[in-house]
Amino acid sequence: MEVVTFLCGCVITALIAAAVAWGVFKRRRQFLQYVRRVGDNVMAGDYSQRVVKEGAGAEQEFAETVNRMLDALSSQLSELSRERDVLNHILQSMTTGVVLVGADGRIEMMNEASGRTLRGPEDQWRGKQHSQLFRNFGVCAAIDHALLNGTSWHGELKVRADLTLDARVVAVQMSSSEIGGKRTSYTALVLFNDVSEWRRVARMRSDFVANVSHELKTPITAIRGFAETLLSDVTDESSRHNFLQVIYDESVRMGNLVADLLTLSKLESSGDSIQPQTIGLRFVAERARQRVLGEAQQRGVELVPPDDVDVSVWADEDKLLQVFLNLLSNAVHYTAAGGRVIVNWSVKETKVEIHIQDTGIGIDKEHQERVFERFYRVDPHRSRATGGTGLGLAIVKHIITVHGGELGVNSAPGTGSDFWFTLLRSEPVMNFT
Repeated sequence: MEVVTFLCGCVITALIAAAVAWGVFKRRRQFLQYVRRVGDNVMAGDYSQRVVKEGAGAEQEFAETVNRMLDALSSQLSELSRERDVLNHILQSMTTGVVLVGADGRIEMMNEASGRTLRGPEDQWRGKQHSQLFRNFGVCAAIDHALLNGTSWHGELKVRADLTLDARVVAVQMSSSEIGGKRTSYTALVLFNDVSEWRRVARMRSDFVANVSHELKTPITAIRGFAETLLSDVTDESSRHNFLQVIYDESVRMGNLVADLLTLSKLESSGDSIQPQTIGLRFVAERARQRVLGEAQQRGVELVPPDDVDVSVWADEDKLLQVFLNLLSNAVHYTAAGGRVIVNWSVKETKVEIHIQDTGIGIDKEHQERVFERFYRVDPHRSRATGGTGLGLAIVKHIITVHGGELGVNSAPGTGSDFWFTLLRSEPVMNFT
């Protein structure tokens, strides 16, 4: 009987122990499944998930350990996200174009500067082959060499007639060792800057030096040639006088050229340094007309005084006088005897449009956009014969641009020319006594 009682107690104890063990196992299994769901949510991108476990014991300690790990992970991801945003902002704010080409030769990323330069947003080019974007054999070959061999390249890229880029291809190593017999892979970073304007300025500087040298060489050659003839003392008195006149004329022309060069240099070196004030337009125009009137009369050209209503403009008086002198002198030089040069203006709401019209030879349309360039001449031989330096209209353009105005020319061969420019209108200053 005692044995039976003992066996029954053992069985009951075993059943209780089994029930307790099953309960503990089930509870821990549910806890682990809960922890697994939290982990899945974190992997899905929800980094706010945490393991909640009340009470004490191993499960609580495990929950606290997991939560500390998730806190550290969330903090690191936030820091990485912040750094990524800063780098992305810097990248998109750069004036240098940046294009990342993957190991497969496809565009992975490009910043806004590259999109503006190459005329296409990132979404349009992402995933496309680099040859579709650059369309230049030299650059595409350099990118392929960087992807295959890890070699870099630097050179100029002519994208369009009006666009020249200073480009650099940099190979970026993606792995430092060979795995499974595979070679080290590379991506290519393409960096470029628009140097079109710099090239244009350099070309203009070179042309300017060449033009100045040529313009100075012509009168110097003439002066030297006639001076050598005079020194030979084999000329009669009449020829001697003619030679001296040529020497004088060429020296005057050379002096005018130097004076215009100094004026243009002074204007450019002073930048936007002008002294604008309220001045009467008729007063300045009439001063310029009187200065040119003698030359006009010698050439048989009528210089018609302005008869428009006087208006006040906001301008630098001396520089505005220079504009009128250059335009009037230019008009007189290119108008035949019996022709007319007329000064007039029209008043707008906030500006005044001034016109210098002549009945001269006119200008072909193909030349009209270039007449304001330094040393540009529609007819070089005629310009030199009239004593022009080729800088007068360039000086006019610079002065008007500094004043914030616009300028242009309307003309056709045989119908004369109409040079116009605009200035800000200004209310006259009223003096009260």
